[in-house]
Amino acid sequence: MGSGAVGSEQEILSMGKQNYQRLVKICRDIEKDGYWSQAGSVMKQSAQQVLDLYIQSVLVELAVHLGEVSEVQREYLQKLTQTDPLALQGTHGAELFDAETIRYARRYTAMPPILIQVCGVYDRHGETQYAAVFMDTVINEMLCLMWLSNRKTAQGQAYVRDYFERTIMFIGNGVLDPAVEERYLFHKFNAETASSGIRWLSGEQHRKTAPDRAKEEKQEKKRLEEEQKAARKEFQKVKKRLQDREKAEKEEREKRIAALLEELNSLVGLEAVKEEIQSLVNLIKVREMREKLHLPSMDMSYHMVFTGNPGTGKTTVARLVAKIYRELGILSGGQLVETDRSRLVAGYVGQTAINVREIVEQALGGVLFIDEAYALISPDASNDYGSEAVDTLVKMMEDHRDDLVVIVAGYTEEMKYFLRSNTGLISRFNKFISFEDYSRQQLLDILNVMAGKTGMSVEDAAVKKLDLRLAAMDAQERKDFGNARGVRNIFEKMIVNQANRIVTLDSPTAQQLMTLTAEDV
Repeated sequence: MGSGAVGSEQEILSMGKQNYQRLVKICRDIEKDGYWSQAGSVMKQSAQQVLDLYIQSVLVELAVHLGEVSEVQREYLQKLTQTDPLALQGTHGAELFDAETIRYARRYTAMPPILIQVCGVYDRHGETQYAAVFMDTVINEMLCLMWLSNRKTAQGQAYVRDYFERTIMFIGNGVLDPAVEERYLFHKFNAETASSGIRWLSGEQHRKTAPDRAKEEKQEKKRLEEEQKAARKEFQKVKKRLQDREKAEKEEREKRIAALLEELNSLVGLEAVKEEIQSLVNLIKVREMREKLHLPSMDMSYHMVFTGNPGTGKTTVARLVAKIYRELGILSGGQLVETDRSRLVAGYVGQTAINVREIVEQALGGVLFIDEAYALISPDASNDYGSEAVDTLVKMMEDHRDDLVVIVAGYTEEMKYFLRSNTGLISRFNKFISFEDYSRQQLLDILNVMAGKTGMSVEDAAVKKLDLRLAAMDAQERKDFGNARGVRNIFEKMIVNQANRIVTLDSPTAQQLMTLTAEDV
């Protein structure tokens, strides 16, 4: 490079942008006049998308030849093009040039420059020299990258020379007089601005005769057809791999959803709940089908209200819903975060909103399950901050509507009042699922399931004894009992009673250790 001052870093960056815009204009012209249609149908990309990949690839390969890249050169590489096909933006340090990026850039620059070839076709049907201008402008972009370095650029000049010799074959007659070639490169390396050198590439001595031009056009057409054929073949291979992978992923997803629904259906009772969840899953699947076919579909709210008495399986079902939503693509994480008034509402101004935000952030990507949600509203209490919790929750539900589902649960009548307390709530919760109390037989079945999971069995006499106790309960006692929660309490007491009984035996058998008797109830 010459000893004259090229300009400040900002001036050089501006030169690079101006040259890039010149290339963009060429791409627009060949697209507007229909010269890109055939190449575009094969490559499935616009001319500018191919341009950005070509520019980034050439500059990455040049940067590798230059060695260490300065911060301003890094900025040039990352911000020159409109799109970022090599994912250079946002990277830093050694990450900018990982082995995969360098390998891809080298492979792409080694291929025939399709844009220059299309420009050549454009030139032959008009009075333009777009192919030469395109190559000359790409060299200007490389010079700008070199000028941003304070180190000697012998390696860079060698790469530019190699690029020129590889690319000139696609310009004009593909051959330059050696003296003209040296004058062109001397001009480029010693210029003080990224100016055009097209005059060194033009002239009658470089024009082809009509027979030569016809011969080259025939060769070029054949070469382009071969490239297009190879590109279509490679595209079909990639398309099939993607389709096979998508099919396998869909099958695996369906298996996981089926397993979750099977787990739901294995729960004791809850028949109406199971039907509601299955219908919801079916609705989401059909909505997905409609979206793939670009058919109109109504907006859906995935938030739900679970109503019913304690111990009816609301938390268990909510946990399964979170996992099902994840598999259906509604949520990214699928975790369940349980909370209630005590964790949300604070005793002084400002802290409640902070508590709600912290809990919601934990639940992002999954389901926030608020048990006894009606307790957030206390109309009879003065200076209560429950309404602040509800207001903050409603706002965050809107802010994170694409990756958060809220399920509120509680007694039926109390939940109706809770939803009417805030217009933001009633408009977001339109899916209600009622959890009925378990029958006596279902409670006994739940006891047997709990015992089975721990390797225990319950004698018939023990089951009958517990059934008599359940039958003797009045309505208030049944409500206080807590459904499955009450069965768990009884089961845990039976385990303790059995332990107290077993330790009095001299040599208890395995059967005795695994059996709960009427004495343990």
